[in-house]
Amino acid sequence: MRLPSKPVWMLIGVHTLCLAVGFWFLHQLVNSLTEYQAVESRWDELALRSTRLARHADSLNTDDLTSETPAQLKLDAVALEIPNSDQLGIVLVDRNLSVIRPIASNTAWQAGDSVTWQFEHANNPAGGPARGRVITPQGTRSAIRYPVAEANGFLVIYDFQLPTPYWRGMLLTTLPLAAGIAFLWTWILSSVGTYLMSSRLNLEESSRKTQQEHEALRSAQDLLRTRDAVIFGLAKLAESRDPETGHHLERISLYSTRLATAMRSVPKYQRTVTPGFVRLLGISSVLHDIGKVGLEDTVLLKPGKLDAAERKRMQEHTLVAGACLREIEQRLGASNFLQTAREIALHHHERWDGNGYPTGLAGAEIPLSARIVTVADVYDALSSKRVYKEAFPHEECVRLIREGSGTQFDPELVQIFLSIEADFAEIARRFAVANKAAADKAAAAAESACELMSQGDEAVLLDIVAGAKSAESSNRSSSVA
Repeated sequence: MRLPSKPVWMLIGVHTLCLAVGFWFLHQLVNSLTEYQAVESRWDELALRSTRLARHADSLNTDDLTSETPAQLKLDAVALEIPNSDQLGIVLVDRNLSVIRPIASNTAWQAGDSVTWQFEHANNPAGGPARGRVITPQGTRSAIRYPVAEANGFLVIYDFQLPTPYWRGMLLTTLPLAAGIAFLWTWILSSVGTYLMSSRLNLEESSRKTQQEHEALRSAQDLLRTRDAVIFGLAKLAESRDPETGHHLERISLYSTRLATAMRSVPKYQRTVTPGFVRLLGISSVLHDIGKVGLEDTVLLKPGKLDAAERKRMQEHTLVAGACLREIEQRLGASNFLQTAREIALHHHERWDGNGYPTGLAGAEIPLSARIVTVADVYDALSSKRVYKEAFPHEECVRLIREGSGTQFDPELVQIFLSIEADFAEIARRFAVANKAAADKAAAAAESACELMSQGDEAVLLDIVAGAKSAESSNRSSSVA
């Protein structure tokens, strides 16, 4: 299972923080409410336990408070009758809250001490007992103050213990545990939900990106196919000026890619001659003679041997092609395809010994792509019929290339060529068969046309000519594949 991404962890972390803050505020609220309820309960309990004592104290006067009178002793006795009276503090104070007398001697104050009183205004009805707090040496405690009219003072009853009844203590003990369990359960559920939701969104985003990548790849492939078709069409247009070469471009492309593919088995070339390089070489090689569009027919189609001036003019086709492709590269920007095509077109007539043209490069100075096409181009020139020569047998072509190792050709490429020379022979044979079939069909169509012409059937003649052209076009397409 794939782990959540960083944004998912951040989302879960923020969610966890919000839950923790929420549970903390909940704990504080419950704690405050229970404390308030405990204090209220304590006041009610104090009031219930001290009602009789307050009624008795209200009948006392000042004289009763200054000596050991029966009334005062009665007050002490009543105080001792209060349930758990040892947990209560009881004092009589004057209007200035100075202690007149502690009751039953169970308080930390003595006569003359000052009592600090804090009102709880919301619970103090006018003229009745007042609820509040007193500050004792043990801390702030809940208290009730009863007015003693005859004595012109108050009876203060307070609790020694903090207002923490059993139920509140149990609640405050179990609340953190319950809150922790609730927090953990809520966190697990919310985290799982967040993870599932985020995973769903990530999956949809990944699917959308994959679809976009596929569409982009398809568009790029369509663009490359269009580019290759246009390039091959332009190269064929240039080749059409020399009809004797017949499928020369297709053969050069196949020879070059086959030789480059064999180079991949040699460790020296494995990092350089990649599958991408092989594909690039196959399409770029068809432009090797594009510069011949700038040559005159008298030079390009001359059936005999060229003189020195004509030979020099013929050699200029490499410069024409190099300049043309460089200008295209400057207009369109850097491109592996254009760079490779320019290297091949400009340098495929260079020689390993430096005696080639147009720049006289030697050895490894010659681009690898041009060295590969040189072998392919020479083999095709030797094995094909031209206006100035007949086709050489395959064995003779192999012998001449072997003899040119180290002078005209890269010796390592020659060795690789010799290991696959049977593949070159098969490619040449396949195209020869296709060309012969096309020629036979064309001859048959011409013979039929002559017979019909002698008979004057012009309509049938036009159909046969159209059929012959269609057969020849179909045969050329199949030979390329």
